[in-house]
Amino acid sequence: MTFTYYSPSELVFGVGAERQLERLLKEHRATSILLIYSGDYVFDLGIHDVVQAAAASVHAHLIENGDVVPNPRIDLVRSLIERAREHQVDFVLAAGGASAFDTAKAVGVGVPYHGDVWELFDGSALPETTLPVGVISTIPGSGSELSDCAVLQQGQDKRALETRVVIPKFAIVNPEYSRTAPYRYQAAAVADLAVGFLEPYFTAEDHLEAADRLLEGGFIAALTQGERFAHDPADIKTRTELHWLSATMFNHCFLATGSTNDWTTHRLEHALGGRFDLIHGEGIAAILPSIIRYVAGRQPERYAQLVVRTLGADPYDLTPEQAANLLADRLEAYFSELDLATRLGDLDITDDDFEDIAEELTHGDAQTVGNYSPLNKADVLAVLKLAL
Repeated sequence: MTFTYYSPSELVFGVGAERQLERLLKEHRATSILLIYSGDYVFDLGIHDVVQAAAASVHAHLIENGDVVPNPRIDLVRSLIERAREHQVDFVLAAGGASAFDTAKAVGVGVPYHGDVWELFDGSALPETTLPVGVISTIPGSGSELSDCAVLQQGQDKRALETRVVIPKFAIVNPEYSRTAPYRYQAAAVADLAVGFLEPYFTAEDHLEAADRLLEGGFIAALTQGERFAHDPADIKTRTELHWLSATMFNHCFLATGSTNDWTTHRLEHALGGRFDLIHGEGIAAILPSIIRYVAGRQPERYAQLVVRTLGADPYDLTPEQAANLLADRLEAYFSELDLATRLGDLDITDDDFEDIAEELTHGDAQTVGNYSPLNKADVLAVLKLAL
């Protein structure tokens, strides 16, 4: 129950937040900036013009790359590290969502590291320093804009690097910038947002009651705004709420302090996403209800508490296991309302690779997955089959 909370990040939030970019670049003494993004949205939204003008105002050289893809790849990161070194980049700026941010974070730690950047993700080494990174958000949900985490993929191997070193120095969040986000990607991010409150909530260890209440409130808010988004994706007020939840309440650096987080859902999704190239939130929606249903048979207590406190279930009418299954049903209905698949079969996934996935996740059944109710190889297989 002892911890240190620290965040060096500055959040500039609201319409017109991008006007602070020149000041922020000047404060971080940027002289050579690498801009990372994907797609044409940076031009359609005027972000590219803003960045160009800010870079010119601080007399910084601007290099850019727009090749980021969902589930960002190590190959692009390696090439950007070399390019950054060639141009003596001293600031990395990303515009977009988690994929752009995670790419920028990986480049940031990769430039000063003398080995291959993948070593920082597979656990062979730990980053000691980074180039400063700033982000401009165009889609809420991931929380990566202020988090201490970056996710990267090499082949089918998807890994997360968690360290305070990668926390962005600033995040610019103008809710108007998410107006062009494709519905599918935004809906997936909204699903991820809701689940972000649950990974720290599902804990069997001693923890702070105050954190429970904050997580419960965030979960309710995320469900409420997600439902409003499903009904009217263009509503600026709803998107403002989602951006605020993503940038602050979801950020597990704050809400997960003092507890052992579960991460079962994310670890299973990373394995599935790496193998089948799923959008992260889509994989989350397809696997989480089945995880809850499976674990409910042996450890339903935290699931039951959550559904009673947040979704109005009556603890006197239901056993803990029944309440836990009700939570799975409610989440499944929520994901369906967002028009997301709630079964792996709906994503054209069969059980052909399940044995390999379970073997890899558990390192040949030598390790378990997750912390709330750890899953061995047989458990992982059972969950995956239940999710078909």
